[in-house]
Amino acid sequence: MFFIFSKILLFLLQPFYWIVICLLLYWKLKKPIVKKRFLIAAIAIFIVFSNYWLYNISVLAWQPKAATIEHKQQYELGIVLGGMTKSDKHGNSFFAPTSDRFLQTCKLYHMGTIKKILISGGDGSLLQNKPKEADFLFKEFPKQGIADSNLIVEKFSKNTYESALEAKRFVDSLHIKGPYVLITSAIHMKRSMATFKKAGLDVVEHPAGFDAVEGRISWDNYCIPKIQVLAEWPYVLKEMVGYWVYKITGKA
Repeated sequence: MFFIFSKILLFLLQPFYWIVICLLLYWKLKKPIVKKRFLIAAIAIFIVFSNYWLYNISVLAWQPKAATIEHKQQYELGIVLGGMTKSDKHGNSFFAPTSDRFLQTCKLYHMGTIKKILISGGDGSLLQNKPKEADFLFKEFPKQGIADSNLIVEKFSKNTYESALEAKRFVDSLHIKGPYVLITSAIHMKRSMATFKKAGLDVVEHPAGFDAVEGRISWDNYCIPKIQVLAEWPYVLKEMVGYWVYKITGKA
């Protein structure tokens, strides 16, 4: 039930749909004053959620800084979370733009920072039966010079909460001592860290795939709407709202 709720929540947390709903109400309603309010609301939502500067400062405030783990220290296990692949209608899997966490995991392994890798990722789709992400990654890691014997596959989790529970079960059954390096996207790290710690795992963060970086912003990003920014907001809102939902429900 919680998994279904999370998918519905993601659908609802899309500013584009809010704009469409406001415009439909503006078109359908009869009272001029009410119509005007919905039109103003649609314009306001568009201005706010298409502004790159507002998006950038919001993401910077939410995501952690670059990794600060001690690379001279060797950790028994790195836990890399799924959400970095896509699959087509034929069941073929491919890397998605969020696959920096795959590269970061390979780097940590070859630097000697982590000895083993726990690949966490099942099928997170609601209605479709897609290939298990962990199965695809299990084939890809050896291509980067990582031995099969150092890979642990967890392919049953559907969300962050289940990933944490499954990871806890694996490290306990295999008697792997912490702390563990948690590798996921920067925007997802805050919720992931809270969830894994709640599950009883001693984790240190190694964020990947930063959606925003500090630096000078050109003048047009302050005042010219950008449609692509509107499409990025659902993932940010999902993490912000998801974090508090996890907190309220005791999952983080």
